[in-house]
Amino acid sequence: MLLLLAILLASAEPPKADLLFEGGVVYAAPDAAPRKASIVVGDGKILFVGDPAKARRQAKDARVVDLKGRFVFPGWADAHMHLTELGKSKEIADLRGSADAEEAAARIAKTAAALPPGVWVEARGWDQNLWPGAEFPDARALDSAVGGRPAVARRVDGHAMWVNQAALKAAGIDAATRDPDGGRILRRSDGSPSGVLVDNAMALVVRVLPPPTAADLERRLLSGAASCAALGLTEIQDASGYGPEAIAALERLASRGALAIRVYATVSPDHVNFPASLEKGPRLGGGADFLTIRAVKAYADGALGSRGAALLADYSDEPGKRGLLVTAPDRLAEIARDARRAGWQVWIHAIGDRGNRVALDAFEAAALAVADAPEGASRPRIEHAQVIAPEDFPRFARYGVIASVQPTHATSDMPWAQARIGPARIAGAYAWRRLKVAGARLAGGSDAPVESENPLRGFYAAVTRRDGSGQPPGGWRPAEKLSRAEALALFTSDAAFAAFEETWRGRIAPGFAADLTVFAQDPMTAAEEDIAATPVAMTIVGGRIVYAAAAAP
Repeated sequence: MLLLLAILLASAEPPKADLLFEGGVVYAAPDAAPRKASIVVGDGKILFVGDPAKARRQAKDARVVDLKGRFVFPGWADAHMHLTELGKSKEIADLRGSADAEEAAARIAKTAAALPPGVWVEARGWDQNLWPGAEFPDARALDSAVGGRPAVARRVDGHAMWVNQAALKAAGIDAATRDPDGGRILRRSDGSPSGVLVDNAMALVVRVLPPPTAADLERRLLSGAASCAALGLTEIQDASGYGPEAIAALERLASRGALAIRVYATVSPDHVNFPASLEKGPRLGGGADFLTIRAVKAYADGALGSRGAALLADYSDEPGKRGLLVTAPDRLAEIARDARRAGWQVWIHAIGDRGNRVALDAFEAAALAVADAPEGASRPRIEHAQVIAPEDFPRFARYGVIASVQPTHATSDMPWAQARIGPARIAGAYAWRRLKVAGARLAGGSDAPVESENPLRGFYAAVTRRDGSGQPPGGWRPAEKLSRAEALALFTSDAAFAAFEETWRGRIAPGFAADLTVFAQDPMTAAEEDIAATPVAMTIVGGRIVYAAAAAP
């Protein structure tokens, strides 16, 4: 039998070369030195990397793409973003960078003016921490802007919602409405709702908000994927925790070959079909199939910016408040256990030090309950891992927990983060170097549309710990910086490992997927202030050129 197999393999024709990339400088892996080399691609895979003359002989009939000295990397990936929300963010009012509540309301009013009567107005991106006084907004500002039309504006992190009186009325929220478990209704001094809902309180409005249609979902997924491809991303790992409608939209697009990039999707444990999803088992994509569905996304707590992150002690700037556990610890442990038993990876959103501890506890309990888990259930992930108690750092390595971090969160949050948690706890916040020293595996993402989907902004934040204007000089808490090679790994080989793809993605090598990101300049050697502006020349996914800049071949 073995002899027959050997004969068949020897007689099989090698894959036909489709593309020959030559004239480029190749970074085959984060730890590899750059070299001038040609790359032969066939059947969606890399067939050869190396000497240009040998490559030409192997690819006589292939289409030749002259890279003209550009820089070729393993396909960059974003280990944490929200694809449908990214697409949706391009259709609704963008409140990022608004100077105050009045400017944000004016932007919402402009969007409302273009909508048919009665349609809900939606927006996203406000951040009260950037406004004078850092006070949360009030429903009255939206009432003045849009009148009696219901309006909903999510905070930049997606963990708080600013609504007007019409939306409150539609949801039945008034002074008598109690805060739901894991949620908070902000109130005026007379007890009436002010118009800001935090974490699980948002569900009171979401349940009456008109749901997206199948066409809406497909359009937003395609729009988000196209935007990612244009920025050099070949894969996104989607932290949305989808329900059946969005999963069905992804599957339709994948079956038509319509996805521009690979999508590694997560499902929500909060839908009634969750047990059936676990029983059905993961969908393992790869190769020409750009869709993988093999992870469960759960939430431990809220976000630091809206004071919903769960802390072990009071907020330094709001004594008496310790944030919110949006999922009960017992339920979180149950989700982790059931998913582990069924062979699914588990992602838990955790930002505060209590949130991270509860997430680690859930993973520990699951590991004890299901000792012999399938391979796909290993590599549990904590998404964000922003504030960690000193004694919890070693637990990441002990239980094989991946810290999925978003470097731009540090540079966005640094103006106010220490005020939230004080000088002692800040030592365990956004602590990438400390996590690595403790033995944790990392992966890098953006959390788009919370932050820009441009991975070079995350790369820049990881190596400089400075914002887009170069502040502060030397970087914020610079001991936590990563080297350029480490930052490159976050978005290539580390992201591949976090998705069980290290045997076929994250490197430029024969047999690996032909997922390549080509930059016009070299982010590994560019001046730090020029990194984020590095132009993308080309994006190749599975041997398909899915994006090429106008000046690129």
